[in-house]
Amino acid sequence: MFLFGLETYNYMKYKKIVLFFCIALPLCTLMRFLQLAFTVDTETGFFKPEYKTVGYYLLAFILAFCAVTVILCFTGHRNPEHPPKKNIFISLSAILFAFTIGTELLSESFSGAVRAWQSALLTVTGVAATLFLLAYGANGFVRFKIPPVFSVAPAAYFIMRIICDFTSVSSLALITDNILLLAAYCFNLLFFICFGKLYNKIDTEYNFRRMLATGMGSVILCFTQSVPHFIINAVTGNGYCHTSLACNASLFAGGLFIAAFIFSHFSYKNSAVSHSRESEEEYYI
Repeated sequence: MFLFGLETYNYMKYKKIVLFFCIALPLCTLMRFLQLAFTVDTETGFFKPEYKTVGYYLLAFILAFCAVTVILCFTGHRNPEHPPKKNIFISLSAILFAFTIGTELLSESFSGAVRAWQSALLTVTGVAATLFLLAYGANGFVRFKIPPVFSVAPAAYFIMRIICDFTSVSSLALITDNILLLAAYCFNLLFFICFGKLYNKIDTEYNFRRMLATGMGSVILCFTQSVPHFIINAVTGNGYCHTSLACNASLFAGGLFIAAFIFSHFSYKNSAVSHSRESEEEYYI
């Protein structure tokens, strides 16, 4: 009876976290759209002088909503014992994410500040992440074993992505695009570290809170950065080009995958279902 009451309490707290997330996500996306549409100079990426204060307030609100969401996630106690069973949303979003990472690798170019070895490592880790996500998505349709050690590939990719992008933008102007882009990459890295820990059964006592927090933070930042760009460029005919279409598509696909994963992982169904037969075997993805 006590355990049932505790589970109900944890479920209600989780629902409140999800409710705040569902409010924060569209609000942050709207504020970013208004920021791009009215306060940012499309040619330079800087705030227009007359709207500079408004632009900074909008950026502060975006980061504040994201921060509150992350903090709320650390108050939750919903700790599923197993990764979610793959569904159509996880599988398709993983394949889409893999495709967009590969496209971004093929289409991007960095400033001269990025060293050749950094670019080479980004390519290697990007290919590894692409192959893992393709296999992870395909695994939802055709069952085969993926050793859990390969689940660290996306985290390795985002380490190199952050290094290369930070090196590139540090030699250029630090506009809001670069701030939100690097913030999204950092949260993606933290999420995929938790993702790798989950499949390798590391830090099982506390990893769930970090996964929920970094996952929801990632989704907010990925969508806040990418969706307004799609709308602005659709309306203006690619008039705002400080981040590439491939980059924004990768962020959007990454946000979709992370959202599909965390909502499946923390669902009541995944918490209640017994995976006793799977737990007796050596675990594979």
